[in-house]
Amino acid sequence: MIFQKKIMSAFKFEVGKPKKITLAFDEPKAGKNDYGMWYLYGIESDINDEHNSFFATATLHSMIQTMEAKQGKTLQIEKCLDGDMPFFKVNGLSINDMNGAGSQEKIAKAKLMFEDKADIEESSEKVSADDIPF
Repeated sequence: MIFQKKIMSAFKFEVGKPKKITLAFDEPKAGKNDYGMWYLYGIESDINDEHNSFFATATLHSMIQTMEAKQGKTLQIEKCLDGDMPFFKVNGLSINDMNGAGSQEKIAKAKLMFEDKADIEESSEKVSADDIPF
């Protein structure tokens, strides 16, 4: 029997284009290079999909961990800009939302956003923090 190994191919998040991803593993691969720590997350993808992973910044990694996301968990990640400064939102929450007043309640509600994979639509509909009833 011949097995063909699928090569990991990472995508980059584009500003203003939220992407729904489903984690393929409980933890990312992590390492350190001249630029600091890196985190490579594997994601579930179709057999013909060219991308099956993404690199997360330390902040994005922290946000994913705050969401207690493990294998099979679906998240929506969006890269945003504040002037020239890029930042991420996970399930509609920024790092400031996750660390500010009322953050525990916001995080708890955001965790439930995509609880059941059967409820996830294949559309690219954008979900924001405004859609979460606080």
